Amino acid sequence: MEAIVFPNGETKARPFGEFRVFPMGNVILRMKTASEIRRARLNQLVSTHGSMADLCQALGYARNDAAKLTRIANGNIRHERGGKPYQMGDEMARAIEETLKLERGWMDTPEDYELAASDNGRRILSLFDKIPEADRATAMRLLDALTKPSVDPQAPNGTHG
Repeated sequence: MEAIVFPNGETKARPFGEFRVFPMGNVILRMKTASEIRRARLNQLVSTHGSMADLCQALGYARNDAAKLTRIANGNIRHERGGKPYQMGDEMARAIEETLKLERGWMDTPEDYELAASDNGRRILSLFDKIPEADRATAMRLLDALTKPSVDPQAPNGTHG
């Protein structure tokens, strides 16, 4: 048994490894490595810019010079380095942030931290905490449904618009 100290100072004794939920209902997920966070952020930038070629152009690279970033984004294995995946170093992360005028450290900050730090994120977490435990799965399904694109009735074959 070990004592767990909550952010509000409350302590509870729980068997090691059993603690999984913050007081506000946040599930403690596995910590991500810096490489995993940077890979996710790189993929987020690709989505924001529309394609890897467009991101390369925004970074000042040639549109067809996407191979290195693509290898990093996909986590391709470097066989010449003992099977380690391609990774983004600090220098490249800071250069991307500077070029795209992102806050320093943005490439190293998980997306869910941004949500939790925002006013809307805190409100969502507060509201979620008020939902009875038995109804939380339904609430998550509703939130998932709200974030999916709606079907455009004018689009051919009912495809997404």
